[in-house]
Amino acid sequence: MSNFAAIFRITIIMRKHLSAILYIAILLVIAFLVFYLSCVPDVMTTSRGSDSLNGEAVLGRPFDAKDVPSGNYSGIVRLGGNRYALVSDKAEHGGYFIFNIDIDDSGNIVSVSSRGFRKLEEENIDEEAIAYDKDNHNIYIGKEKTSEIVRYDILDGRKNGQVVVTDYRDRGLDNRTIESLTFDTKRMSVFTINEGPLVGDNGLMLRLMEFTPNLNLKKQYTYILDMPLDDSPTNDDSHVFGVAELLSLGDGTLLVLEREFKMAGMKVGSWVMNKIFRITPGNPEKTFVTGWRTVLGASESGIANYEGMCLGPKLPDGRQVIILCADSQDRYMGVLHDWFRTIVL
Repeated sequence: MSNFAAIFRITIIMRKHLSAILYIAILLVIAFLVFYLSCVPDVMTTSRGSDSLNGEAVLGRPFDAKDVPSGNYSGIVRLGGNRYALVSDKAEHGGYFIFNIDIDDSGNIVSVSSRGFRKLEEENIDEEAIAYDKDNHNIYIGKEKTSEIVRYDILDGRKNGQVVVTDYRDRGLDNRTIESLTFDTKRMSVFTINEGPLVGDNGLMLRLMEFTPNLNLKKQYTYILDMPLDDSPTNDDSHVFGVAELLSLGDGTLLVLEREFKMAGMKVGSWVMNKIFRITPGNPEKTFVTGWRTVLGASESGIANYEGMCLGPKLPDGRQVIILCADSQDRYMGVLHDWFRTIVL
């Protein structure tokens, strides 16, 4: 009986402390995952060689722009030289910031500084994207809340055109419509695409819209997203995937930035996967250019939600620099940063 009593007492003690043991075990698992994820490299995939790109795309070093106002920078376009216009969807007024961005001969960003804000409207209506027609000195701004593209004369700031993308307005999910905008100098067209599928469309299908410079609809094309990496439900605040940006390369082709964001339950371990493809509107094929993943680790905050993409300068060797900017949600809780980075083609 004494052995039985001893075993019984041990069993009771173990039951009393079972919750504590399980808690410690869970903490150990989380600690291991945090350590592992914090060691995940920034670059998770590399470019596949393409004849049309004359070689591989090279990812530049991420640059933490600490000297500019914190923001929700979701669109960027080059004005000329080292001057760039950026929209922030939560800026106090409608308009754009002007930044100077300097790049070295290898294509890496060495400095980002602010030159102020140009006010175009009293109210900011969720401005997510920006494009520039330099020859006709027109700036285009995409407003997601109203599914609207507005054109302004850059010389006097006057509004001189606008269009509502009715398919996006009528069938788009909240915060899943206009996220992208680019001006194609070869086609003389403005392009945009819905961030996420419209109600009633296939779950991977997006609608690429082509407009004249005067914002009359020219054509509509189908674009098919890659399957998401995570199989949990999408299009809620914890898991989102779709197209964050378009960029015309000036030769009739576009770069498409697909972005998948997965928020972990404990926040640590959250990640963003970016993939860039090259397409010719009207051709269903897409060519993978490059991709990378950023992760929120325990000891670093390198996670970056890249939303803006534009042409930068050409390097002395003739290669083209692409510049990207991330939406930091006003440097949320000191964890997110206003990251910029380059891709050299």
